[in-house]
Amino acid sequence: MSAGFFGGHRAPLQRYNAPMRVYVSRLSVVAGIFILSIGVGMLVTQEGGRVPLLPDQVALTAGVYEFSWAPDGKSITYISSQNGNSEVWVVPAAGGTPTRLTSTTAAKKQPRWSKDGKWIAYVAVQPGGAGDIQLVSSDGEMRTNLTETPADDRNPTWSPDGRQLAFTETAGKRTRIVIADIESQSIVTLAEIPASDLQWSPDGKTIVFVSDPLLPNDDRRDNEDIFVVPVGGGTPRLLTPGTPRFRETGPSWSPDSRQIVFSSDSPGYSSIFVLDTQTGGKRSLYPVMADLIAPKWSPDGSNIAFIRNEDSQFNIWTIPAPGGRAVRVSERDGVNGGFDALDATPRGMYQWSPDGKKIAFTHSDPGRTSDIWVASLDATRTIQVTNSMPVDLRRESRFVWPDITTYRSFDGTEIRGLVYKPRGVKPKAGHPALLMFRDTIDGQNAVSWDPFIQTLASDGYVVFAPNVRGSSGRGKDFRQLVFEHGGDHDVRDAFIGLDKLSSEGLIDTQRLGVFGAGTGGFLTTAALIKDEARFKAAVCLYGIVDAVTAASYPKMDLWSRYMIGSTPIGNPLAFYERSLVNFVDKLRTPIIFLYAADDISAPFQQLQQFAVQAEVKGKWFDYRIFDNESDGWQSWRPNTVRLAMEGIDALFEKYLLGRDRDIRLSRIR
Repeated sequence: MSAGFFGGHRAPLQRYNAPMRVYVSRLSVVAGIFILSIGVGMLVTQEGGRVPLLPDQVALTAGVYEFSWAPDGKSITYISSQNGNSEVWVVPAAGGTPTRLTSTTAAKKQPRWSKDGKWIAYVAVQPGGAGDIQLVSSDGEMRTNLTETPADDRNPTWSPDGRQLAFTETAGKRTRIVIADIESQSIVTLAEIPASDLQWSPDGKTIVFVSDPLLPNDDRRDNEDIFVVPVGGGTPRLLTPGTPRFRETGPSWSPDSRQIVFSSDSPGYSSIFVLDTQTGGKRSLYPVMADLIAPKWSPDGSNIAFIRNEDSQFNIWTIPAPGGRAVRVSERDGVNGGFDALDATPRGMYQWSPDGKKIAFTHSDPGRTSDIWVASLDATRTIQVTNSMPVDLRRESRFVWPDITTYRSFDGTEIRGLVYKPRGVKPKAGHPALLMFRDTIDGQNAVSWDPFIQTLASDGYVVFAPNVRGSSGRGKDFRQLVFEHGGDHDVRDAFIGLDKLSSEGLIDTQRLGVFGAGTGGFLTTAALIKDEARFKAAVCLYGIVDAVTAASYPKMDLWSRYMIGSTPIGNPLAFYERSLVNFVDKLRTPIIFLYAADDISAPFQQLQQFAVQAEVKGKWFDYRIFDNESDGWQSWRPNTVRLAMEGIDALFEKYLLGRDRDIRLSRIR
């Protein structure tokens, strides 16, 4: 060998003849490829082209789902768990270093900046799950409790002068709208009525809200109406009469306080309407065969923005208020905006800037957690304001986007689903696979960030996330197909999708698991009842395992009447057949339960009822209860997400991949 090439000094290259130069050139290319392959090798495993994500990595991807512009347009306040706890932060609207304003253990939600710029109101979730209204000054120097009662206080909305705050107060099954004076902190009742989506009119005289008092036994959950009530007191006035079987939601005032824009599913899909509150005149703004939600009037009155929910993606659009051509504002695929209600996912929101020239919105996709972005209507570059993705996870190529699959279910209904495929060579028998149900009753599996999906796909699993009947995004009729058939027909939809993936050779049905959260947790247990031999492992995150007792919970009685039908006394067989506690004898699937201690929709009682029978009958299970957590996993602290992911990862590795994993959560064996 030449010492010049491999030794301590270099021989002059001009000594080589032409063939040798070609050889050296080719050798250099080969060496470069070899070095590059080593670098790429840092991003793959021996199991075929992927880097397993670690629970402590994905736990740090806590995103931003709620925010509020400052009235001067210079700053944005938001809720984030980026420092380990749910806190109120402020960041320059043009981007920059955020400042934390609060430091308490309570989970925080619904930040609202006062119109005078002095205060930020927010909901602080207390032990037990009830919310109090708290205030923090815009500089973070002062904090005060506006309410401290056992009642659940939510949905704050500021008066235009910043001197009063309206919100809802729920105690048991009784809800009222109240108004608090900020200076005196006195509270008066405005109306005794269940309400949500409170919006104070720009002239300060009226509050508009959404309610369903006209159908007190609305088991089908297909009616919501819009009302207004004078701030000085009086009887709420119905603005949407004659629509007893349609949902009218998301009202937003015009700047002159005369009109509102709102969504209604009366055409079959959620559509945008403009209503004159004085004459009752109504017009359709943008009729299309897609779900249009959360319309908002621009502060200058010239435009109306809305979210278009279609094909598992959400995008922000604007249209001139008189009507005309709609323009897409959000540039990136994924979820732009989202649902701002807790009973629907994916979560997210958007808001006009005070001058009406920009729109801030949350954006999430399979490679990015939810963060605040700001788009200008003049078509200049959209900027990212917050960045909650850890630095070592900002290479989007590390993550997988889903394929869309479409198929016919048992009754001919078309079902669409998302299929996340792991990188690498497919095993001859197919990939191990996981069925994931949607989180919420009115939500859907969307093209958004999900730390559980991405971690599991990086471990080599196919994750199948079908939008079974009852999911949003397909219109009213598709949503209502699940009425009285939850845990039955929707589970059958998912099973047929799994069979399709199996027939295509994509998945190995001998290595199949199932998981879900909330409504998805219930569907997970229903899947085990329906086919006790199909799944090798299961994870239920804050799901219902006993539908009978769930029907007695204040926030679950309507859920159970809608999903299962009637009441346990009125429909005993259905409630029995969809409660896992009644089938512990038949249970063959190892299962773990993950519950939030302050989640009043799925309290610890559910787990206790299952645990007693499983212990007595020798069935394997484990569980973990997370203190100081409530609602969905999207708002959980990073450490909680890490612990949840570690348990999920260990369970599926042990029972689907056959690895030696010791699973010890909370159960003493």
